[in-house]
Amino acid sequence: METLRLADLDAETVAQEDDEGAHWLAAFPFTPGAPGETTAPSDDYTVVYNELDPGARIGSHRDGVDELVYVIEGEIAATVDGETATAAAGDLAVVPADTPHAVENVGGGTAKLLGFFADGEVDSSFESDPVVLGSS
Repeated sequence: METLRLADLDAETVAQEDDEGAHWLAAFPFTPGAPGETTAPSDDYTVVYNELDPGARIGSHRDGVDELVYVIEGEIAATVDGETATAAAGDLAVVPADTPHAVENVGGGTAKLLGFFADGEVDSSFESDPVVLGSS
């Protein structure tokens, strides 16, 4: 069994050029060739680790499969298909496939999230294309 320490991931800074507040750290620890890749790649699922500074957001996008979002630390406001709800450390939420959603850190500290997808290939489409700015 390989263990993974989230703090040791080689996350990359991602931003959306048309949305000044949309910037976050992202790592895909089990996806070959993606930021944060480990030695235990999987073709059967995808995991994304995100960190958001206070006030930062992941802009509106859709994923081709259902996503389970687990809040590790902090407090977020998640807007899913036009409805907004808050979630805090320890909360788990489901975002249905092909549903527009966005996440904003509404807490005073860094928000840390894990997203789980039951597919090794996830097609995501953003309203404003994300750009990788570099490693953290």
